[in-house]
Amino acid sequence: MPEQPDSTVDVADDEEIDPSLLEAFQANQKKTQRRKSVLNEVQQRTAQKTRRRKPPTWAMKIAATFHVSRLFIRVTVPQWLKTHREEIKTAGISTAVHVLVLMIMASLLLPGTSENVELQLIIDNFKDELVEQPVELAEIVQPKDLVDLNVNSTMQQMLAELDKGQHRLQVDSNEQQELTLPLEEFVDISDIPFVKGHFGGRSDAGRRAAVSLYGGNAESEQAVSLGLKWLTSIQRVDGSWNFAEIGDAGQPGDLTTTDMGATSMALLCFLGAGHTHMKAGPFKDNVLKGLTYLHQNAERGAMGADLRASSQGNSGMYVQGIATICLCEAAAMEKDDKELRKLAADAIKFIEKAQNRVDGGWRYQPGQEGDTSVVGWQVMALQSAKAGRIKVQSDTVRDVKEFLNSAQVAGGAQYAYTPGQGAKDSMTAVGLLCRIYLGWKRENPALKAGVEHLSKVGPQPGRIYYNYYATQVLHHWGGDHWDQWNLRMRDELVSTQVKSGPGAGSWDFRDDHGSQAGRLYQTTLSLLTLEVYYRHLPIYQRFDDNAAAAAAVPEKAKGN
Repeated sequence: MPEQPDSTVDVADDEEIDPSLLEAFQANQKKTQRRKSVLNEVQQRTAQKTRRRKPPTWAMKIAATFHVSRLFIRVTVPQWLKTHREEIKTAGISTAVHVLVLMIMASLLLPGTSENVELQLIIDNFKDELVEQPVELAEIVQPKDLVDLNVNSTMQQMLAELDKGQHRLQVDSNEQQELTLPLEEFVDISDIPFVKGHFGGRSDAGRRAAVSLYGGNAESEQAVSLGLKWLTSIQRVDGSWNFAEIGDAGQPGDLTTTDMGATSMALLCFLGAGHTHMKAGPFKDNVLKGLTYLHQNAERGAMGADLRASSQGNSGMYVQGIATICLCEAAAMEKDDKELRKLAADAIKFIEKAQNRVDGGWRYQPGQEGDTSVVGWQVMALQSAKAGRIKVQSDTVRDVKEFLNSAQVAGGAQYAYTPGQGAKDSMTAVGLLCRIYLGWKRENPALKAGVEHLSKVGPQPGRIYYNYYATQVLHHWGGDHWDQWNLRMRDELVSTQVKSGPGAGSWDFRDDHGSQAGRLYQTTLSLLTLEVYYRHLPIYQRFDDNAAAAAAVPEKAKGN
């Protein structure tokens, strides 16, 4: 008989099992299995019922809100509109009538041309200028404005034609010619066509007017033109200039790797005459290549834009200051170049971080105690930044004022190279220009005494560095001191310029402090000095007697 492993009956191997008992056992087993099957089915149904929970509360709230909204849209709104239909009709008609009346009034009051719009902009700008702003650096006072309300339509047309190139003086020509700007037709000094802005004198019309008004002549402008052409002849393929590479003109400088400095000094001459990398003109490509070189060789980091590159010897911070002036001027003249403006701002940031926080000055390397010569270039960079509306930290300006206080001699009328030394004429010129840019008024006794000292010394033929700074100081001061200075300075530079040969347009090197930079250094500072009439408009501009000033303009226009 087969073995029954699940059986609970214990029998002997040879004992036979009762068939009825076996049948009862099997029936019991089937019954047990049916119970288990029923129990499993009940458990499955219970689990299914457990999963059938009520909807979440948030769903029920949404459903209720939807139901209420549907009732509002379908029942309440139609009923309200039906009840208030007369009021709604009246309000709609009234609104349409008011809109129509306003449109008619606007068409009658507003002109169809842009003249009144421009006039309103002028008035708004004038109002803005009347609001005194606390500034650390001196604002440049604009003596004239192209959009002066006193300029009649004939004058406006003449000025427009000048800037379009009709009947204009070809200021970039080196041919002998007279200034053609008809200054004798101006009825008032306010008619002189300066474009509004810190660099307004660099426009075509503004440049011609400034040359005549402030003592330049056709010969000085021809010298500038010839000098710019010489600079283009020695520009390198990559857009840079090099103090040691000046062609066959002779007198190269010893600085062979200070290309950022040489390039910046050359570019300042083009920018000073109104040439940019975006304005159509004979030197547009030269300026573009030069600025591109500066941009490509700037090292940007946590301190800002380091423009020194591989500057040799003690020229590092000189190069930083000069290159920063260049970038700030270019950015101010071409406001749409956002990348250039950002680079200029980063260069200013580097100057600020390189300042010595103890004495407030700058010297050859960042953080060194200052000297007046290096300080001068940094202050001019800060002024150029402000002119282009680039932010300058107030503590930077405050600290540099403290440095000038420590380097001044004779109560601020003269200045030493470093604090504690005796006064030097070149440093006096640098210090006074810094004081002008940092806010000294014309009535300041020390400034007046300093100007009189420089005027007494006069231009020095072998000292272009001194002449460059002193010329700017006297130009801003104006008056008889400027007239006397300008006659000597202008004629000396015009007469000593090389007129023929490979160096035509340049100046032989004669400065006693710049042998390392050679002919290129001498030429660029000479050009910048001759561009003083329009490069920066005078800060201390006074018109005590407009009629007398206007009468004097035609005489100057004849070339003195």
